[in-house]
Amino acid sequence: MQPSRVKSRPAPPTRPAGRRTGPQTSALPWAAKAGLAIVVVAFGLMVLFNAPGVVGAFLGGIGHAVGGVVDKLSQTAAPSPTDLLLPPAPSLTVPSQPYTNQPTLDLTGTIPNSVAGQPGYSIRIYRKVGTAAPAKVAEIPVGSSPTFIVPAVALAAGSDAFTATLVSVGGESPPSVAVTYILDQSKPKIVIGSPAKNAVINGATVTITGQTQAGSAVSARNAANGVTAVATADNSGAFSVVLALSGGLNGISVTATDPAGNSSAVLISVQRGSGKLTIKLAASGYRFSARKSNPITMTMLVLDPNGTPLSGASVTFTLSVPGNGIPTVTKTLTTNSSGMAAFKTTIPMTVAGKGEIGALVQTTDYGQLTTQVPLTFN
Repeated sequence: MQPSRVKSRPAPPTRPAGRRTGPQTSALPWAAKAGLAIVVVAFGLMVLFNAPGVVGAFLGGIGHAVGGVVDKLSQTAAPSPTDLLLPPAPSLTVPSQPYTNQPTLDLTGTIPNSVAGQPGYSIRIYRKVGTAAPAKVAEIPVGSSPTFIVPAVALAAGSDAFTATLVSVGGESPPSVAVTYILDQSKPKIVIGSPAKNAVINGATVTITGQTQAGSAVSARNAANGVTAVATADNSGAFSVVLALSGGLNGISVTATDPAGNSSAVLISVQRGSGKLTIKLAASGYRFSARKSNPITMTMLVLDPNGTPLSGASVTFTLSVPGNGIPTVTKTLTTNSSGMAAFKTTIPMTVAGKGEIGALVQTTDYGQLTTQVPLTFN
């Protein structure tokens, strides 16, 4: 007999400790929550009241930010310099002669027509002396005309460069193109190169050469005859003037006036010589055969009163021979740098008798002379 099996019932499942089933309720009642909120608020107030520096800084930052915004919103933006239109530049008159010996001058110029007669505008003058910076020296209000005059502007010795600007509420215009004046109050020096003091001049004129300030006007006046001659010194200051002379002593005043108007003078005296020429007429022969033709060369030497060969003198030769129907031969020549003139010709067959060579010498400075030499024909 088999033993009988006894069925065991499974044990009911166990529940975890501390877990409830069914509907759950809040761990804290509402009264507890309210009390906790009151405690938190109280704690926060306590922190705020015990940290006044933090609160002040916080509130100050907020005030500063708000104030900055208000200020920016309430301010009106100021115009920048580029928003203002500068007036146009005036112009100054360029001098025809920059040199002057006057300590002041009147500057002239023009302004744009659109500015003339407008209130609130003025013309300002600057002066630059040498390498110094420009300095304001005058200012006048704009007038009704586009032309203006700035009177009695002072000059400094040497070079003065002037510029002008227009000034208005919009600012100051760029400067004008500079104009330059030169104040020169020194008298020019005069050095006479020739003639030498008390020189004897064997001619109708004297050439005076010398040195002075460049561009100066030079005049020479001869007190003996009242004649005046003028010249202008070149860029190096050299000058040359030709003046007529009278017989005997000639007192001459040479005056130089520089571009600024300063003048100085020197006196020289020269003696006009006799002015007599020396002429020498010669021929290749003086005796010829009348029964044949003969070549002949005639020469003339001309010397000035100082014995120096005179070039450019006019010499007229004439050749006369005996016999009817044979014309007189005439020839005019000019002396060379050696003071010589020569004429070569042929004498035709003629008859026995006397002939002649004649010569007339004419000069610009020393007048004229004549001479003759005889010829014989056998």
